[in-house]
Amino acid sequence: MPDREKYPLPGHIRDAVVNRAQLADAFNTTEPTIDRMRKDGMPVKEEGSNGRSYQFQLSDCYAWKMAREADRHAEEKQVADSVRQMRLELLGGDHNDSAEQLLSPKQRKELYEAEHAYNKLASLRGEMVSRAEVEDLLNKVFDLVRKSVNGMPDRLSRDAGLSGRQAEQAVAIADDILSDLHRTLTDFADVADTGAEHDAEILEAAE
Repeated sequence: MPDREKYPLPGHIRDAVVNRAQLADAFNTTEPTIDRMRKDGMPVKEEGSNGRSYQFQLSDCYAWKMAREADRHAEEKQVADSVRQMRLELLGGDHNDSAEQLLSPKQRKELYEAEHAYNKLASLRGEMVSRAEVEDLLNKVFDLVRKSVNGMPDRLSRDAGLSGRQAEQAVAIADDILSDLHRTLTDFADVADTGAEHDAEILEAAE
């Protein structure tokens, strides 16, 4: 049974028996996720059947959820500690590219395998996103900003009654904003390229 003494409901929440939809709402998730949690071991007060929904004790489910999250955090910390300890062991307490080059192929493989395992766990927990996802989001945001900024002078001329000279100044300001934004994103992409090359080395060495 879940340890309700260790993980009690927050003081202002009263315990209750809830159905699947209510539990999903309480946990701010979806009903399919509740089904997966149930299959993973989350306690059920009454099993569902034809025409009868599953019933859950809110306090038991909350304690189970918090205990599982604590276990995951402990596992992640253990992996992170292992990665850090291996870096210190192999690199003499100083993790940098020049030091990596001094390692033997076997030592570099062990280092990259540990780092790869840590990155994989972080990705599974949703704490790390792929470069492609970040680039896609940035492209969409930049496209939206570009359209808005490019349309700003016309809108100001129409809504605020700018003179021709003022409209020209607004266009120049819009161009400066877009140039600064483009330069910032380009610098970000250059840094990401460097990181991607390093990640590729890690994946290749870990395989």
